Amino acid sequence: MQKTLKTNRLTLRPLAPVDEAWLISFLRTKEVYWNLGSIPPNVDADFVQARIKHAREGEEAQIAFIRMIEIDEERAGIVSLDRNNTREAWSLGYAIHPDFNGQGIATEAAEALLNWAHNNSTQGYFVSGYFADNPASGNVLRKLGFLPCWRGDVFGAGRQTKADHVYMSRMAE
Repeated sequence: MQKTLKTNRLTLRPLAPVDEAWLISFLRTKEVYWNLGSIPPNVDADFVQARIKHAREGEEAQIAFIRMIEIDEERAGIVSLDRNNTREAWSLGYAIHPDFNGQGIATEAAEALLNWAHNNSTQGYFVSGYFADNPASGNVLRKLGFLPCWRGDVFGAGRQTKADHVYMSRMAE
């Protein structure tokens, strides 16, 4: 993958060890971990280091493309495409720091990553989803062309309980 993607406002670059302290603080923010199914509330350096390593190794294996989102050289969030193997659909994920909510950053960053995948991957099917009590995330996915597929309870690591989750999908155009 092209190491850094650019949009009109954003830079999407690979995660790096220099991001560790910021990521720990970011992922400990309730508004962030609450809406991410796999992030526990009290991440530590080991957890973040493992995520940075997964990002690097996953990119080499073409199963994970995780990017730090920057606006005006300030970290604003993360966006990712993940899958278990190269035959599976990409799973889109994103999280924006609360200070940057409502600015269209998630949509712009995700669109850039989806466009990259559409142009550089044989897999043209994408999945994602959101907890029903986070309708802003659903709005982002609808803007990106995702359609709802089904609903079900999903365990949220940050919530430590199951919550209503909306699954969505999108075919490449």
